[in-house]
Amino acid sequence: MTIESSGALGLNGTCTGGSSARNQIGAEVSKTAGTALCMNNSCLRTLSGTSSGTAVSFSTFYGKANQFTYTVSSNQTNLCMRAGAVSAGWNGTSKLAVTINSGVYVSSNSTGTPALTISGSYPNGVTLTNNGVIAAIGGNGGNGGGSCSAGASGASGGTAIKVTSAISVTNNGTIAGGGGGGGGGGGAHASYCLGCVGVVSSSASGGGGGGGRSGKSNSAGGSGYGAGGAGTCSSAGGGGAGQISSGSPYPQYAYGGNAGNGGTWGATGTAGNVGVWGCHSNSSGASYSGGGGGAGGKATCGAGSYITWVATGTRYGSIS
Repeated sequence: MTIESSGALGLNGTCTGGSSARNQIGAEVSKTAGTALCMNNSCLRTLSGTSSGTAVSFSTFYGKANQFTYTVSSNQTNLCMRAGAVSAGWNGTSKLAVTINSGVYVSSNSTGTPALTISGSYPNGVTLTNNGVIAAIGGNGGNGGGSCSAGASGASGGTAIKVTSAISVTNNGTIAGGGGGGGGGGGAHASYCLGCVGVVSSSASGGGGGGGRSGKSNSAGGSGYGAGGAGTCSSAGGGGAGQISSGSPYPQYAYGGNAGNGGTWGATGTAGNVGVWGCHSNSSGASYSGGGGGAGGKATCGAGSYITWVATGTRYGSIS
């Protein structure tokens, strides 16, 4: 609540001109009606913004609110909202208003750590206005399979916001879970028995999966015959190509599977392709499957119990 910008004010009771709570200075500092207050009280000096030794008048309280404003004006990694506010000067009890500026990224560098954590005690409430980007790291791409192995699955993307305290959120920007990593391509091998020549063989490895789209910390592409691309804040990584191993001039061949691309924010990565082998009827071989795509990360974890949405803005990933 904010005190009126004009008219009669009272310390903590009915005042001439009205008895609205917004006319009462004491109510703004959480004092019950009838509580004795002095204009020189430290809590009232703080509310009015008046330094020690300077007279406090009723007019200095016009339009004031008993809250601390914490502005995030530069990129942050693994931000704990409460710790950040305390470091910025919040006293731990007054209402807290947090603003993330336009163009600012709050991101994570591990899928096990949220980009933003909202937890702990906020005795007089907390609000968040996001004008920037809160984005988790994407999952790493899966490694490609060798000539006798399947491709590995991509990793799941991280969570953008984990919340365990009640908060009001105005999202004017973007909240994004990390993209899932792409699956690695499967391997393959083939053999052909060619009379006097004997057995000739071909083998091929799969490509590495692309990393999922991230915040400011890149996700890694998987290793393979063709390495997967890293996931960045602007795009997911592309999957690497599988190996082609021809038996020419003999008829056997083996193709490693192409890997899957990483998922965009909050989206599942693409699965890797199976390896392929083939040749003359007088032959043998094996194909190995590609890895699955990693799951897209959550936009929020705990939203249903703790977040009141004033504006939802743009969100990628589940709201759980």
